[in-house]
Amino acid sequence: MGFSYRKRIRTGKRSWLNISKRGVSGSGRLGPFTINSRGRSSIRLGKGLSYRGGCATVLVVAVGACATAITLLTKV
Repeated sequence: MGFSYRKRIRTGKRSWLNISKRGVSGSGRLGPFTINSRGRSSIRLGKGLSYRGGCATVLVVAVGACATAITLLTKV
């Protein structure tokens, strides 16, 4: 693994431009979900914990996390 460079420039309250060696992309956040213009997305699962992948994969993880949380909450 080599060196990498990334600069984020905030363009709004929930959006920013990412500048890296690979080029420029835009990102936006809606709640715990972050989606960028290259089709990558992530979801925050808790403080300091997130999952990053393609849009469909992150959606499946989010649904699974919600189902697990609901199951745990209904057992109490």
